[in-house]
Amino acid sequence: MSRTVLLVEDEDQVLRLAVKVLEMRGYSVLKADSSRSALSVSDAHQGTIDLLLTDVELDEGMSGNEVAKILRRTRPAMKVLYTSGYPLDFCEGQGGDRIRKEIQELMASFMPKPFTPSTLTESVRRVLEGLPA
Repeated sequence: MSRTVLLVEDEDQVLRLAVKVLEMRGYSVLKADSSRSALSVSDAHQGTIDLLLTDVELDEGMSGNEVAKILRRTRPAMKVLYTSGYPLDFCEGQGGDRIRKEIQELMASFMPKPFTPSTLTESVRRVLEGLPA
C-alpha cells in the first residue's frame, strides 16, 4: 500500500528533489509550492494524506505551522514533519514555539535542512511509523 505525502516547499529545487526521492521509494506525493497551493491540493485530494511534510517558513504570509493546523481540522490523523534551514530557535516568528510543543507531544517531528535523500526517506518512514524523526 502506497502512503501519501503532501509536500509543501517553496524552493523549487528542493521540491523537485524531494518529490523524486520520495516517489522512488514508493510514496505517492502531492506537491505544493505555497501555503495556498497546499490547501487547494488537500481540498482536491479525495483520499487519505498520511503525512504533511512542510517547510516551517513559507511564502504568502502563512507558515507551515498554520497550514498544518488548518489541514488537521479535516485530516486529524495526518502526521506532520516540519523542515527548515534554520534551527527552531530562529523560527519563533513562524510558529517555532508551537512546533516545538507539538514535537514534545510526539504529534509532529522536525528535520533540519539541508537533508540528504537517505535522511529524508528515513525521517518520513519514522514519522509514518509513529517514531520521532
